[in-house]
Amino acid sequence: PGSFTLQDVYDRACESSGNPEIAPALYAVGKMRDLVSQLPSVDAANELLFEQTCQRLVPPTLLRDDIRACTPSPMEYWLYRENFSYQISASAALTYMIACTQRTPAKLNISRASGSICLHDLVPTQATPGLVHSKEPVPFRLTPNIQTFVTELGLEGIVPFAIYRVVQRFTGTEHLLRDFLDLFVRDELIHVPAVKSLAAANPQALAEMCERNVKLIEHRAGQMVEILPAKEVQDQELSPMQPLIRLMMQAVAPANLAKMDFIWAPWL
Repeated sequence: PGSFTLQDVYDRACESSGNPEIAPALYAVGKMRDLVSQLPSVDAANELLFEQTCQRLVPPTLLRDDIRACTPSPMEYWLYRENFSYQISASAALTYMIACTQRTPAKLNISRASGSICLHDLVPTQATPGLVHSKEPVPFRLTPNIQTFVTELGLEGIVPFAIYRVVQRFTGTEHLLRDFLDLFVRDELIHVPAVKSLAAANPQALAEMCERNVKLIEHRAGQMVEILPAKEVQDQELSPMQPLIRLMMQAVAPANLAKMDFIWAPWL
């Protein structure tokens, strides 16, 4: 086939190993009660379960091995990985900016020939009717299998700078992001029945709601392109891109990934 998803990679691995697809859920159900009684909190138990799932059931090398097996030469593998790294960076930038959650493995469609990514259901999440905001503990999908394939060098080099450049293209030109968001946000909000009823009764309230959400999206975009002052970087020994690095650290932290639900498949 011309493309595949992370879910396809996992399904093939399950078929090869003989493990059922719900093996992580079954493992968690069997272990959770004992772990909760041994550890200080449920969060600690979830984190340990996540680490054990990665070690025993869903290794972080599945994506890398799947792509390597289908790539004819080391050079093509390297070029594929490089393009994938840029693509996953663009995905992270866009999904965080518009608070697009529920990025399950089946929604990340990857070209078998080039590593280009097609994002399914790229729509903003409304934490409450009229508020485009995510309550997920991770800002975007940067799970162990993606981390392993991109490599540590890619995570420190390509990914942050690619995210920065993608968002900078939106924010670097005056009014470009806002002109796009004014229509985009209104169209997304108006699909919610509660917001649609409010708009019919009070159009000004809808305009104010749109403005509030546009500012929230601009704020998230600003986080990804913020550069710290030279003095602060030197005094505190930080990266100039520390706000973006902090988001990436949240995305890869096992403690945060462990809080994601099984449908999201944080180990993939």
